Amino acid sequence: MKILFYDIETTPLKAWIWRLGEQHIRHDQLDTDHQMYKIICITYCWNDGKPAKALVWNQETHDSSEIVKKFDVLIGNADFTLGKNSDRFDVKHINIQRMLAGFDGMPEWAKYTEDLEKQIRKHFALPSYSLDYLSKLLNLGGKKKMELQDWIDIVKFYGKSCKALRKMVSYGKKDVEDTRSLWVKLEPHLTPKWSMKTIKNDKGVCDHCGSKDVHKNGTRNAGKTMYQNWHCTAHGGYAGKTILKR
Repeated sequence: MKILFYDIETTPLKAWIWRLGEQHIRHDQLDTDHQMYKIICITYCWNDGKPAKALVWNQETHDSSEIVKKFDVLIGNADFTLGKNSDRFDVKHINIQRMLAGFDGMPEWAKYTEDLEKQIRKHFALPSYSLDYLSKLLNLGGKKKMELQDWIDIVKFYGKSCKALRKMVSYGKKDVEDTRSLWVKLEPHLTPKWSMKTIKNDKGVCDHCGSKDVHKNGTRNAGKTMYQNWHCTAHGGYAGKTILKR
């Protein structure tokens, strides 16, 4: 299977306020030039062990539409996509940018994207579920450091070269590679929409008893991949499944 791991970074909002301290800020206090989130970069890697790559917005115009278009192509080439806290954050931000740019919708994406944080919260009791904590817990070194000023510098800067933007890309690549490493380590303990253990080559034998007395027993879909289920006459039960198409 081709699994696409991904992570995004977005711009902060800018608002006009009368005082400091805890307060409610309404939408009509937002600065007209910064009243909507934009995606600064999308970092991604595949389950092939290769280093992460990045799609970066147009730093001269602060336009996110082209990187969303390119990322949609990557989504289309994946069997599944996986992020951390992605259902609450990444997916929704990509959806709104896709809609604002006038691109075709991808509601079917929900069927083949998975959220690592949901899986970890479901199966483990931990003091923290932050990526920094998990990365340190599993000896991955923790997150790289970014400060609020880095986001401010990126938003204020218009041009081809921005030190803070390069720092953010490196930060994002580390995050997505850590997400991949966490998945490899934790997957045997989780119950995602798919299971790498159940993907077999068609050897014509039962996965459980090794008998060749197997026959087809219907098909099922998992994400964009269709599987052939097999039944074993020898032991009278499930014999495994093979990939029909993806």
